[in-house]
Amino acid sequence: MARQQRLRRMTIGANRYLWRIQRLDAHYVMLRVWAESRPRRLFPLEVRLRYDDPWVNYGPIITIPPERWQELFQLEPVTPRMVREIIEAALAMEWAPCSH
Repeated sequence: MARQQRLRRMTIGANRYLWRIQRLDAHYVMLRVWAESRPRRLFPLEVRLRYDDPWVNYGPIITIPPERWQELFQLEPVTPRMVREIIEAALAMEWAPCSH
């Protein structure tokens, strides 16, 4: 049985957002963000991000020289700080989930 994705909250300015991360495959995750005030998760922001899960990619990771990890793999997980930066960038590009 699939585990339920946990929703997380973030406040930026006067607006509150809900967000979650979903693994797409061994190399990518999907960040979904929407305004908490909108019903039924309308007008979501969806961003596909590279993340090479070290547990899933353990074999390939241990077979390459450590100095090449950063070149070949994105091992830093998505953090709340990254999510904030992505939301702020989307708002600067006129993503307006609260005004529809």
